[in-house]
Amino acid sequence: MSFRQTRWRFLAVTLAALILLGNNYSFDNPQALQTQIQQQLGISIIQFNLLYSVFALPNIFLTILGGMIIDRLGVRFGIFTFTLIVTIGQLIIALGGQFNQYSLMLLGRAIFGVASENLIIAQSTFVSLWFKGSELATAMGIIMTVPELGGALNSLLTPLIYQSSQKLSVPLFASVGFCLFSFICGMILVYLDKYAEKYDQRQSDSEYVLEQNIMEKEEGDEDEEEEKLEESKEEISLKDLKQLSGTVWILLMICTFSLCIFIPFLDNANQFCQQRFNLSYISAGRAIIITYLTPIFISPFIGYIVDKVGYRRRWMILTSLLFIISHLLFAIIPTPEDGSPQFAAVVPLFLLGVSYAFYSCVMIPCVQYLVDQRIMGTAFGLMGLFESIGACIFPLVSSQIYNTNGDYRQVGFFYMGIGCVNLIFVLTLYFVDKKGSEVLDKINPLEGNSDKDSSSTSDDSVASDLTDEDEREYIEMKSNINSLKLQPLETNSDTKSEPGDIKMQRSLSFEYSMQITKLDN
Repeated sequence: MSFRQTRWRFLAVTLAALILLGNNYSFDNPQALQTQIQQQLGISIIQFNLLYSVFALPNIFLTILGGMIIDRLGVRFGIFTFTLIVTIGQLIIALGGQFNQYSLMLLGRAIFGVASENLIIAQSTFVSLWFKGSELATAMGIIMTVPELGGALNSLLTPLIYQSSQKLSVPLFASVGFCLFSFICGMILVYLDKYAEKYDQRQSDSEYVLEQNIMEKEEGDEDEEEEKLEESKEEISLKDLKQLSGTVWILLMICTFSLCIFIPFLDNANQFCQQRFNLSYISAGRAIIITYLTPIFISPFIGYIVDKVGYRRRWMILTSLLFIISHLLFAIIPTPEDGSPQFAAVVPLFLLGVSYAFYSCVMIPCVQYLVDQRIMGTAFGLMGLFESIGACIFPLVSSQIYNTNGDYRQVGFFYMGIGCVNLIFVLTLYFVDKKGSEVLDKINPLEGNSDKDSSSTSDDSVASDLTDEDEREYIEMKSNINSLKLQPLETNSDTKSEPGDIKMQRSLSFEYSMQITKLDN
């Protein structure tokens, strides 16, 4: 059994969630302090939303590069690097608040944004390594609990910290502490994944491999072989990116619009609630906690149900409708002056949280079902590119709508319109691309997939053909293998490729060990 299939995978998924705790806590610092930032720095709402746009702008060009880096250098490298850069970026933001330097805060947000989006890509790629098939949606449900807790804590604690200190820098430096905690969790996760890889490698090599001098080659030939393997790997990744199916492209657009309905709206949610429902900035922060807490409690259950029943395309339709209804309510619910109670904001905030929970448990896993594992990071980088375009543009458009009309109702209608566009893509996936997407309705979409499960299918079919006569050869075969002069193969999980002779040894050893395993079974 693979180490990634043991109970340790629950620790892994918890740590994978915690690496985004500091990221999510810090991301919405400006939202919780919007009024204070605008007053203390003397900036307009458009300049304020630029803090979010500059967060997304670099990722238009760099997320796909980050995804390819993760595919080439490994998910562990991505987790270490991006958690570190997130911490550095938040530190620069805090220094900008300390010295009232708007430009320094913009710089910090740009650095933070590059690492943040790529950290999410690394996390998603990591989860797809540890959880397969019918467990994936459940894992994504668990993954979303802790990061959303970070957003909830930000909405609750940041206004309170500012109220007690009356200094903008204090809550920003508190965010640096959360980022350091996530960095430490990332280091533990890197160690755990490295141990898992070595454990699995020892298991696969437990029957020994042939001596390295069986297929001895010249050192120059080995170097040439390594170069060919590296070039081949790069060419394959680029070709596979170009050859993504139409279903994947539609799904990427659905994920993009869904996320852009949620996150850019929350960029101004505190001030939105203040003006639409006459709440103080502290009360508005507490109300927004509902949007963050809702996915925490219901995502694991939604993920479990989806894994059990399938029909993910229908869940996508429901998700899109929930997004539309929540923003429609933001737009049409009467203000307190019109007789509506202040707590009326709770209803759309709750529905928005439910919508995001479905997005996380339904739409994101679907990408992982349709994309080959070796270019998973690149695919998520491509999705991050699209999302960054929306996250860069939508906050500026919504702030311009508010400046033009002076009414946040129109902002609600704007995001509802984006939700309608998203619904069109979902219906296209369901009706127009029915043949390409119907695999998503299976309980385990990976079943019967020759590309992903060919090795296991082949092994089962061969094993079923074994007869009782093969068992008599078992002792003789094993004796012959053990009589050879063999030695364990030293492996390095961080190497990019293997020399040709080692690769041949591994192949021969695999054939021997598979025959023994089949006879044992």
